[in-house]
Order: sequence, then structure tokens, then C-alpha cells
Amino acid sequence: TLKIKGIGYNYIFGYDKNYKGKVEFFENDYYPNKIYINGNKQDIINNSYLFNQTDNYVELIWDNSITNCTNMFRKCSNITLINLSDFNTSQVTSMEYMFYGCSLLTLLNLSNFDTSRVTSMEYIFYGCSSLNSINLSNFNTSQVTNMYHMFNNCSSLMLLDLSNFDTSKVTTMSSMFYDCSKLLKLQDLKKDSHF
Repeated sequence: TLKIKGIGYNYIFGYDKNYKGKVEFFENDYYPNKIYINGNKQDIINNSYLFNQTDNYVELIWDNSITNCTNMFRKCSNITLINLSDFNTSQVTSMEYMFYGCSLLTLLNLSNFDTSRVTSMEYIFYGCSSLNSINLSNFNTSQVTNMYHMFNNCSSLMLLDLSNFDTSKVTTMSSMFYDCSKLLKLQDLKKDSHF
């Protein structure tokens, strides 16, 4: 369930100049099977759905297990809270760009994420500039090979606990923490990593 608070009048998922009925952020095999906005069932996520200074609740339901989360919430720049605690990611192999550009996101619940099959987390949190913390204690990164720009431009991030990260298979971490200008503490990674 997504909780969205508007600032003035905005598009829920950002503006797509090529809008053709479906939002570009939910493509291919991971477009939701059911969509509710404030309890009302929608046939599609209408990108012209405007809202004002109120809280809006968007519920997205997938009937089948998803294998690819690439670009799922990319540039959803008006979302302030995402709760994915009930989201089944057990078959997911890619989370590239998943929350890329979610610049107003202040709360992100990934408490039950299963990342045991994920091989790439490239740009996953890039530009999440309003997040001051991300709980990744349950992340299994044993199969991940790519962490390129993973936290780039997370400029409000103050504490990051990566003590459970296994980076033994990672081949690139280039710019992983670039522009994390408020990061005060980075918890050590596992001893068997080459971080």
C-alpha cells in the first residue's frame, strides 16, 4: 500500500509525456492485477489523477509472483511512503532502478523483502534524497554482483547498517555512496566481503 501526500496539485506517479493509458513505471509482467485509489477500484493507474493537500492511499495487488522489479517505482517523485512488507519478492532476480528518483520518499518499509535470488541492485535507491534511514537488515545479498550507484544521491541518509551484507560476489561498487553527504555512520559489512 502506498500513502501519497500531495504538495499543491501533482500527478500521483509523476508526469509521463508519452502517457498512453498505463503508467510507464509498471510495465510488462509486473503491472498490478488490481489497483485501488482511496478504496475505489481502478482499471488502470490514470497518470492524470490529480490530488491536493490530502493523504491518498494507493493499493497495488499482484496475483502472481514477480521475477523482475527493474524500474518498478522509477521516478515516482510524488510518493512519500511505500509499504511493501507484504510484497513477495522470493522469485525476483533484478531490483535495478526500483526506487530510482523517488525524491520525496521519507518512509520505505522493506521488512519482509526476500532478496536471496537478486543479482543486481544497481541504482536501486538512487536519488531517494529525502530518506534519512533504510532498514536493510533482512537483505540477503549473497548472489548480488552489481551495486553500482546503489545509494547515490541519498543526500539525507544519516545511518546505514550493512552489517548483514555479503558482497563476496560483487564485482562493481562504483559510486555506491556518492553524494551521501549526511552519512555519519556506515556499519561494517561481513568479514568475508571485499568491501
